Amino acid sequence: MTLQTLTNQLAVFALALACGGADGAAPAKSPSVCFWNGGTAATIRELVQHEDPKVFQASADLSALATKQLAAGPFSVVDKGLVPPSGDKHDFSTLGRYYWPDPQASDGLPWITIDGKTNPDYFNGKTGDTQRLFDLHSAVILLSRQSYFAGDRPAAERAALLLRTWFIDPATRMNPHARYAARYPGRWDGKYLGIHSTVRPFTDILDSVELLKTTDAWSAADQQAMVAWFSAYLDWLTTSEFGQQESAQKNNHSTSFDCLIVRLAMFTGKDDLAREVLEEVKHRRIDAQIEPDGSQPLELRRSKGWDYSRYNLEFMFRLAMLGDVAGIDLWHYQSADGRSIRRALDYVISNLVKDGTVDAEALKGVGVDLFGPMLQVAARVYDEPHYLQVMQQIGYEGRLRFNEPGLVNGVLGGAGFNQGMLK
Repeated sequence: MTLQTLTNQLAVFALALACGGADGAAPAKSPSVCFWNGGTAATIRELVQHEDPKVFQASADLSALATKQLAAGPFSVVDKGLVPPSGDKHDFSTLGRYYWPDPQASDGLPWITIDGKTNPDYFNGKTGDTQRLFDLHSAVILLSRQSYFAGDRPAAERAALLLRTWFIDPATRMNPHARYAARYPGRWDGKYLGIHSTVRPFTDILDSVELLKTTDAWSAADQQAMVAWFSAYLDWLTTSEFGQQESAQKNNHSTSFDCLIVRLAMFTGKDDLAREVLEEVKHRRIDAQIEPDGSQPLELRRSKGWDYSRYNLEFMFRLAMLGDVAGIDLWHYQSADGRSIRRALDYVISNLVKDGTVDAEALKGVGVDLFGPMLQVAARVYDEPHYLQVMQQIGYEGRLRFNEPGLVNGVLGGAGFNQGMLK
């Protein structure tokens, strides 16, 4: 497929969406999502439910995956075998991802850090909650989207059950803190770094809740309980020593922490807090973490420098999407000496594609399916066809998808389209 053909296809699809739902009818009320374009999502829902060929494949892909999740879970923090130091299984608890027993010590204690090398016990459900939370995340994402787009009631009911089990039911709910995450045997029972493991699941799940609110499977009482839980978690994040330490980090941890705070603040009605953090992103994150040439030194010095550069940039994209909701433009912010989200993106691209050749090691780091959607979103935000060309060069197929967690496909991504949703 040529670049011009791809550009034309995306333009035609966008025009079809802009013209309304099936037969040109106005779409239903948009869901109040943050990492999707709500208006586009409502239009696609109309197209899916009228079996429009423009969305057939994306809908079929989603349905196939969501069907498998109808038997998923329910997942609960009380299912782990290892009791946290508090003695309460309701406390979320994980091992640190890069922590390992010391081979030089007879008992392995204290553990040591091997940067970039994941301890498989990080995902062991007997010793912690990491994999359980990730499974919840994937299932709720798929089921809520299937319920919204296809009007699938069993999917909505299952998603609602999974959320009630993790967040609401007194017998199975997680306590709203992460005090015992990132355990480091022989050193500490938990660390501020563990907050990081809740960022992507919780911020994505809140968009899923907005989709479920359009169904009768999610009640007003469910919503009230969910808001109360996330209000308590937000309070812990903003007042605890762990939260303050995570916010003070200089790398991707603080960027993702800001994303978590802003999304939770929006969900719980604390719009002033959301705007305050978004305004501070300009200087505390963009100016502090991106050099004038676009490099991110604190990410590049890690063992997987391109992976972490893309990862930090993804959360800056997410913050910019949240900025769209709040009416704060982070996409086009630039410091006096040229530091900006776009400059960071261009720096990654300049090292990823050199003289028309893709650097295999850099591509392995950024990931085709992770970096591709970012390029597609950037092409729309900055009206820059070059990003679509790079997308082709790395082998990312720019078609509509809505079956994946994480930053959504650029056709559906909300950059610039949710302007001013906050009151």
